[in-house]
Amino acid sequence: MIRNLKGQRIFERVLVTISWKWAKALERFLGTRRLQPQLALLVTLAVIAAAIPLSAGVGQLALPPTPFDPAFALVWGVGIVCAIGATYQAKFHRLVALVLLGGAGLVTCITFVWFSAPDLAVTQLLVEIVTTVLILLGLRWLPKRVEFDSDDTLSRKARFRRIRDLGLAIIAGCGMALMSYAIMTGPAGQGIGDFFLENSYKLGGGTNVVNVMLVDFRGFDTFGEIAVLSIVALTVFALLRRFRPASDSIEKPEQQRIQNAFDDQRPDRNSGDTINEYLMIPAVIMQWLFPVIIVLALHIFMRGHDQPGGGFAAGIIMSIGFILQYMAGGTRWVEERLRILPIRWIGMGLLVALATGTGLLAVRLSVHDHGVPICRNPLYRPRAHGLGADLRSGRFHPRRGCHGPSS
Repeated sequence: MIRNLKGQRIFERVLVTISWKWAKALERFLGTRRLQPQLALLVTLAVIAAAIPLSAGVGQLALPPTPFDPAFALVWGVGIVCAIGATYQAKFHRLVALVLLGGAGLVTCITFVWFSAPDLAVTQLLVEIVTTVLILLGLRWLPKRVEFDSDDTLSRKARFRRIRDLGLAIIAGCGMALMSYAIMTGPAGQGIGDFFLENSYKLGGGTNVVNVMLVDFRGFDTFGEIAVLSIVALTVFALLRRFRPASDSIEKPEQQRIQNAFDDQRPDRNSGDTINEYLMIPAVIMQWLFPVIIVLALHIFMRGHDQPGGGFAAGIIMSIGFILQYMAGGTRWVEERLRILPIRWIGMGLLVALATGTGLLAVRLSVHDHGVPICRNPLYRPRAHGLGADLRSGRFHPRRGCHGPSS
């Protein structure tokens, strides 16, 4: 019997059992194509991973009371109501959910303003505008809601899913709120914030501490973040080129069909004339706003080293200008007049970000180790608006370099 045993056959059978049969069984048990169970599993694992190390110190956690501001509490109450309403309406009424989600984002923007963070407030507001417009344009291409049979078994499953998701949301939200409150009300300890506040202008050449940190003190990290954003943008561009809408989304909306039918019944009109006339005045306004938006983006970009603004906000403003042109004239109209090549634009952006950090080496700027502003070292300045700040304030001279207020 032992002579009939062959090691190669045993190895192959064990390999097939583990890598194929058991794997298929685990995939049938744990795998799913639905996003909701996958997110529930990820959130559950994240809550467990955070609860295990934090459970030992919960009893020693000090939560000192803070002054209560009724106006700020009212603002956050509105934001909480908008967030809960958006979650509740997301499946059945997507447009209402989008409006409520914009309200929650606006409350976040107001919070940044309340706590004296204008840079974050401007960025949050612009991001909310762009994402709201893009999601609004993409609502038509989302798959339609699938109607299930309302039997007792499915109702119990749906009820269990909702209770599970609600519990996970409450546990994760309360945990994050508890940790955030403990960190913000606890002793700050010795940090490095005072160093940046004291040396932002003297060493970085700008009064906007946030942007000086991004483009001077940690410029190479910022360049890495730009590279990551470029990779993500290329991935999204590649996916959009292969995008094919679902079969139930190809048909034109009911309102557009009614308008086209009205045009077809009139001998002096062509199909689509009503839609074009409906957007005629907004299209003209959006086309006239394009150069104004570009100038505003350049202004926000150049002032970001000393005032709220910067490259990120300027880029979002410029993207709003292009989105408005697509909304006003359509894809064909824009691409006939402006050839947009995202791959080249992203590549040129990376090269410009790199060149502004190393190109100033050609300028005769003295670099020393101690007591000299960092802005004299071009490697610490990967964006051009820092040089713009020096030129406006008179801190830059082609021979003397840039100097602080005491130079």
